[in-house]
Parts: sequence; C-alpha cells; structure tokens
Amino acid sequence: MNTIEAIKKRKCIRGFLEKPVSRKDIVRLLDIARMAPSSHNMQPWEVAVVTGEALEKLKNALLDALHNRAHRHFDYNYMAKELPNHLKANGDTCNQIVFEYRGIDPKNWSQLAPHLEENLKFFDAPAELVIMTESGIGEGAFIDIGAFSQSLYLAALDLGLGTCPQVSVSQYADITHSVLNIPENKLILFGIALGYPDESAFLNKMPRMPRMPVDKFTIFFE
Repeated sequence: MNTIEAIKKRKCIRGFLEKPVSRKDIVRLLDIARMAPSSHNMQPWEVAVVTGEALEKLKNALLDALHNRAHRHFDYNYMAKELPNHLKANGDTCNQIVFEYRGIDPKNWSQLAPHLEENLKFFDAPAELVIMTESGIGEGAFIDIGAFSQSLYLAALDLGLGTCPQVSVSQYADITHSVLNIPENKLILFGIALGYPDESAFLNKMPRMPRMPVDKFTIFFE
C-alpha cells in the first residue's frame, strides 16, 4: 500500500476484535509516528497508553459522568459555540449520516444514550491512546500534534490496526486527569481508540463522510 492509497483508505474504526494489541506493537507504532515534523523539532506530543484494568476504570468513570449528566470540562476551548455556516453544515451532515444509519432520534435520550456510551467505552477497543501536551506552550503545538496523529493513523493502517480519534477522554478532562493521575500541567487533547478492526461490525460499514471538493477550500495566487 502506498501513501496515497493509505490516506484514501483510512477511516474511523468503531468496532474491534477481542484481540489485544501488544506493547511491542504499540511501541513500534509510536516509534514510527514520532518521525512527524514539528516546529523547531520541539515534538510537543505526549501519549498515555491505557489498557487492561486502567482502561476499564477509565471507561466506568466516564460512563458514570454521562449517566449523572456531569458537566463537560475540556482543558482547552475545543469548539466555538458559533461556527461559520459552511462548517456547521459539514458537522450537521455528519450527525445526520450517523443518526440515520443507526436509526437514532437524537432528541430521544433512550436512543441517544447507548450511542454516547459506545464512544465512552472506546468502541471496546483494547487500547486507548490519550494524546496530551504541556499547558501554556501555545496553540502552535496543536499543528505539530495534528501531524503526529495523522502519521500514527496511517502507520496503524499499515500494521493492520484501526484507529478512531475521539473527544471522549477530553470532554471529561477532569475525570481523565483524576483516574489516570495525569498532572494538571498536561492538556488532555483527545483520545485514539486502537485495536484490530472487526470488518463485520455494523458501525464499520457506515457510509464514508463526504469531503469538500478542492475548489471549496483552495485559493490560488499567481
């Protein structure tokens, strides 16, 4: 598989086999991803690898937060309340595709809750990677961590692994800090569910999300 094929093939995996990912393979994956570029080679990414009992403890704490309707707490401003119309439309389309595919009425809590629970259980992935950075170093670090993350997604694909980036761990950042004993000077940015894809899983057959054509996001200056 060449790079272009990998980029086009990559998708979010929401169903995993009951097969653990070895520490050796996770280290190999991170060893590849660390070659991503970063400003002044600062390499601002940090990763907490959560598996086994620690993973179950984190899942249960996040599920309790959901069931108790706990206030969501991010370490950073994840998304503005008011978005430009075209970005809001993209997000609305995404939600519509997911809810229609799953037959969910998002206004019906009894239907919506199981959907949210699956996210907080990391779709039963055997590993969750919590992506972090130092607090107070500037938003430029987010650019570098984006490059690191894309490198990780593509390397995972080449190693036969599936990934799904999620805000599950960051929307309840206070809980994630507490459960994993992560210092407060670390920003919890997002999580990545990691495991071997279950190609027969219903959620893995969901239609791919549409992408804007190039002329919608590109300006040429000559």
